[in-house]
Amino acid sequence: MNKTPFLFFSLLFFSLAATAQRQNLYFLKNTGEYVKQRDSADYLRIVKEPEQGSELYPVNEHFLDGSKKSMGYSSKIDPPMYEGQYICFYANGKKKMIANYKKGKLIDTAHNYYPNGNLYTTVSYDETVDGKQKAAYIKSVKDSTGKDLVIDGNGDCAFYDAQFKRITERGRIKNGVYDGEWVGEGTKTDCKYKEIYADGKLISGESTDNDGTVYSYTNTFVLPQFKKGMNAFYTYLKKTVRYPEQCYKNGIQGKVLLKFTVTKEGVIEDIKVLNDVHPALASEAVRVLKASPPWDPGIERGKPVNVSHNVPVSFTLQR
Repeated sequence: MNKTPFLFFSLLFFSLAATAQRQNLYFLKNTGEYVKQRDSADYLRIVKEPEQGSELYPVNEHFLDGSKKSMGYSSKIDPPMYEGQYICFYANGKKKMIANYKKGKLIDTAHNYYPNGNLYTTVSYDETVDGKQKAAYIKSVKDSTGKDLVIDGNGDCAFYDAQFKRITERGRIKNGVYDGEWVGEGTKTDCKYKEIYADGKLISGESTDNDGTVYSYTNTFVLPQFKKGMNAFYTYLKKTVRYPEQCYKNGIQGKVLLKFTVTKEGVIEDIKVLNDVHPALASEAVRVLKASPPWDPGIERGKPVNVSHNVPVSFTLQR
């Protein structure tokens, strides 16, 4: 029996007990859901207090065997809002990505790697303006053997799914962005598609599912949203939420981060609480979301699809 993971967690919990006021431990699923027990988790996150002279919290994540999953710095304890350099790893120990963040958004240059350790893509990101990030500039793309496909923002290439099990799309990169014809297969649908780009802008797209139904579109993906818009959703929350009595009496406040699925029919399903908050606040937030009227579903390449979505529900006392 391999005792290394047990030793790692024994030392870890000893460290946490000795410095409980200085760091926080979270257990998470790959979906981002928080769980209470290590045995139910896919990985763990340790958030330490800022070092002297810094306002950023060191954040380290580990796979359950003790190997490192990611490392970076955050301006918030939970959930992280990364600042500065961020590095993440595959389960085999190879680097997955080296990047830089500002206010939780990618900036500068990100290097992405294949599971075998070879460089995959090099992508540049402009800083956000008014909360919006400009299109990424694809500097280079290589195949898994190291052969150059895109050099200095120009070339023909293929991109893979997150697990590198299949190619999802192929086409030309010109001056760092998509150009001309791209073909591929949807990630959330059974559709095959063909798209036409000009200088990074989608001009037209057409996808075909296994039944032969054709969908035309000019937006690759449309997020699900509450009918009449998200402002109407937050108005619905304000009218429907009942502040839990015990939390109100004890002055307990908080923000509940909910993850849920909007089905292709617009129905809310599979609601999960993503952060560690008072159970009564979490329960009320879930109750209200369950009672929500139908949403407009997400659309991928012209076809309605099931989409995971996040919303915060804040509980604030005004006395």
